[in-house]
Amino acid sequence: MPAPNLKDLAFAKEELLRCKGYAPRFIGERINLSLSKILSAEQKLLLPEVEGNKQGILHYTGFSVLYNTERKVPFVAAYNINGADKADQSPRPAFRKDPRVLAELQLGKEFYDLRKDITEFEIGHMASNNEMGRGENGRLKAYQTFHFTNSVPQAEKLNSGLWKGLESYIIKEAASVAGNKRICVFTGPMLTSKDPSYVKLPSFRIPLLFFKVIVFMSPKGLYSTAFMISHEKKLIEDNMFTVRRRRGLAPEEVGFFNDFVYKEVFQVNIPFVEANTGLNFSWTGVKKLVVPEGKKMLSVIRGIRDAAEAKERITRGLAPADINGGKRPTGNFRINIVLP
Repeated sequence: MPAPNLKDLAFAKEELLRCKGYAPRFIGERINLSLSKILSAEQKLLLPEVEGNKQGILHYTGFSVLYNTERKVPFVAAYNINGADKADQSPRPAFRKDPRVLAELQLGKEFYDLRKDITEFEIGHMASNNEMGRGENGRLKAYQTFHFTNSVPQAEKLNSGLWKGLESYIIKEAASVAGNKRICVFTGPMLTSKDPSYVKLPSFRIPLLFFKVIVFMSPKGLYSTAFMISHEKKLIEDNMFTVRRRRGLAPEEVGFFNDFVYKEVFQVNIPFVEANTGLNFSWTGVKKLVVPEGKKMLSVIRGIRDAAEAKERITRGLAPADINGGKRPTGNFRINIVLP
């Protein structure tokens, strides 16, 4: 009997049962960024029964997913990136359900049909294939991101432009200490009870905002910072809601999110993400980067029209060309991100 090819192996239950997932000590042996306290006790009750894992965590190669069975999307995906690793551009397989979890607890092809006459949603990776397709086992890691348990319905794929390049930018600007270019990333949708219902399946509530928490070592110590992006305006344009409703965020900040431009990225304080998700991103020895209150917690990063050019410029440590009012940036112009 011939050995399975790598793509088939990536989705095989036997291989998935061997996966170790996200590495909590990836940045350093003395630094433990554990998943154990991210969810509250109440949230942990919504984790699935996972074959091979008593904690209900879905481990893949290089990343792990804490999956919300009630909303059928991840609470959060956690993954490791070594900026020194070379990327491996893998073919894109079709998404599949994870065989370790009951099929009915997962959104599948019946929901994520990309034909416009059926649904306008696209499949949005949380841990993306581009981020995971690096270094040892890069192609295997990239293939395993194509599980429905690692996805959230999105108006369009948001993993382009600056959102896609944040890890590369932070690695280049801050996380290169004595050759250590390792970072840990936690990303997911902001889930609230006030999320609007999908017009074609009212039982499904659509997450409107997505967060990304990045932990990195800088010359000044171990830090974490957070970013957010929204697809709400695009969803409104496409008439995706049964009833148009504003989301219930911290009262002082609602006005800012009312003005979210599609694909704009905001840097925010981590306590803001924690307060509006119920998740905990506090670890011993990690300093939460403070975004100045003078910016009302939100540091605007302009939308990107040319994602390809923006990505190329970000990886070189430059600002995307259409930041700064659509003009070419001067030599000393930098993306508006607060770093240590």
